[in-house]
Amino acid sequence: MEDFKLVHKLVLDFDGKEYLVEVFCRPDGRHFARTVFTPQDVIICDGSSLEEALLKHREMLPLAVNSRQMHGHSRLIN
Repeated sequence: MEDFKLVHKLVLDFDGKEYLVEVFCRPDGRHFARTVFTPQDVIICDGSSLEEALLKHREMLPLAVNSRQMHGHSRLIN
């Protein structure tokens, strides 16, 4: 991550839980948004601008959270 510059940070609330979103700029000017659930579980959305990366990430975060909740629920059933 040394070549990337943190350019924006915010916390999004989803389903009563807060998630940190960090947006980085690459040396080529493209951006990516990242949320770390655990060190081994990270979602990343990229875009040509900060706004595009953040928009994609806002759309993907609820899906990512729901899929992790469903996965955890299925482990309890099995």
